[in-house]
Amino acid sequence: MSRALGAVRWGEIGMQTLGAVLTALLAADFGAAASRYKRNALLWAIVTVLLGTAYVFGLVAISLALADRYSPIVAAVAIAIVLLATALVLIAVMAALNARDRRLLDERRRRSLLQTNLALAAASSILRRQPLLGVGTAIAVGLLLGLGKGRRRSDRR
Repeated sequence: MSRALGAVRWGEIGMQTLGAVLTALLAADFGAAASRYKRNALLWAIVTVLLGTAYVFGLVAISLALADRYSPIVAAVAIAIVLLATALVLIAVMAALNARDRRLLDERRRRSLLQTNLALAAASSILRRQPLLGVGTAIAVGLLLGLGKGRRRSDRR
């Protein structure tokens, strides 16, 4: 009896040690991941500022080149028209992508509903023909979904 009790105690200690090791590993991974995300966020912010600055200077260079050939007002209007056209094209692309995503989501919903309806039809067919098998299946599904879980340690206290 004491041997079995000792084995249980050793198992509990081993599980506590394993839990501590896993917790330490997860904490180290989260710390490393958090520092990576912070570093990447800072670097992306710097890249964004540099790209924005390059974009502004590129627009200035284009406007100066156009102003050299045409008047400054025509150059500014030409740049504005090109940027407006680009923005409209991007809006059209985003609208098309959103419409495609909605269609895919609707298709997934339809497939899910079809699968659910087929499963319910099969289940009702089984219940009519073999009620005991249907009850066993319902119990198995309930156990798999966690409906048959016992009370937790915190609930017993």
